[in-house]
Amino acid sequence: MKDTIEIALAQPEDAEILADISKRAFNSDVEVGAPGPGGPPDYDSVDAHRKDTENERIDYWKFLFNEKIVGGTRVFKVSEVHGYLYGVFVDPDYHGKGIGTETFLLMEQKYPEVKKWTLDTPEWNPRTKGFYEKIGFIQKGILRWVPTFDLRYFVKIVDAAYEPDYKPIAELQDGLKHIIVRGRVQETSNIQNVTSKEGEPQQVLNAVLADETGSVTLVLWNEMIRQVQEGEDIIIENGYVNSFRGNIQLNVPHNGQIIITRSN
Repeated sequence: MKDTIEIALAQPEDAEILADISKRAFNSDVEVGAPGPGGPPDYDSVDAHRKDTENERIDYWKFLFNEKIVGGTRVFKVSEVHGYLYGVFVDPDYHGKGIGTETFLLMEQKYPEVKKWTLDTPEWNPRTKGFYEKIGFIQKGILRWVPTFDLRYFVKIVDAAYEPDYKPIAELQDGLKHIIVRGRVQETSNIQNVTSKEGEPQQVLNAVLADETGSVTLVLWNEMIRQVQEGEDIIIENGYVNSFRGNIQLNVPHNGQIIITRSN
């Protein structure tokens, strides 16, 4: 009998199984260079997996091998044509059975409108690097949202005619949302300690981001601050623009991304 590989949307009652597989899958990365057991935030939390199955902004796909759950991933639609995959995992007992390759193809079929897929994986992990390159992903930069190591930022374009809609800095206007901007970090200010409206301590830093059309103040808060260094070329995905004291500012929300395409 031929083995079957399928995907289906995960349900809340799948959370315990998914959390257990996720824990074992990510912990097995110690075999390929991980500094120790662990994974993405809440990778082993049953409650977190359950909440993701119920989150209307996320499609949580479970991977089925002969109708048994053996892995999963989440899809977040950054835009109508951009899908972001995160938390990909396959049961270590089922590695080498073509599950990853087939499930990625099945997910692409579920989103015919998506022209660009992105994901990230630790730089120290040769297993995931080799796999993603095998199925057509290309590394386009690094991410620094994890404090202790960099992530490889991978992109797969499934429509050869697709071109990213970069917004020239000279055309930034107050109120713009969900934009892509690229440029070079020319300078950064000192970190300022401030207090939020809720009374919580915050840190903020202003940087100058420039392209061939002009420059803009890039406002970075808290964990975003360490992700940017002077002299680097970066891309801001899902950014938004506002104004402060009459000056245009570019911002990165929590669901935005800072991609370093050329580091110092």
